[in-house]
Amino acid sequence: MAGNLGCVVISVDGNEGSMDALRWALDNDLEVPAFTAAIEAHQKRITDAILNHALQICAEKKANVKTQVVIGDPKEKICEVIENVHADLLVMGSRAFGPIKRYFPHCNFSISHCC
Repeated sequence: MAGNLGCVVISVDGNEGSMDALRWALDNDLEVPAFTAAIEAHQKRITDAILNHALQICAEKKANVKTQVVIGDPKEKICEVIENVHADLLVMGSRAFGPIKRYFPHCNFSISHCC
């Protein structure tokens, strides 16, 4: 299929339908190693920036924290983390989508505060 294609545009907007279309394209011989590597590198930079910002806030409050990055369905992954760390409390912000969430809907960040 990709043999006759010189350029492929895959539009993603963060919703699961667009991510399914991206997966389909990549599964059907449209994977370009440089494209995949660039997306992974960009996602890592964003992840690092978010965690660094959160850790800076924790450091200002002298909180002893552990961080964990999980990838997958947010509601499932948050529940898994809560179960795995035997959390007594979950604190979350609002569900409003910011620019990070719109571009990376399956990347979730967890900060555990342990006394």
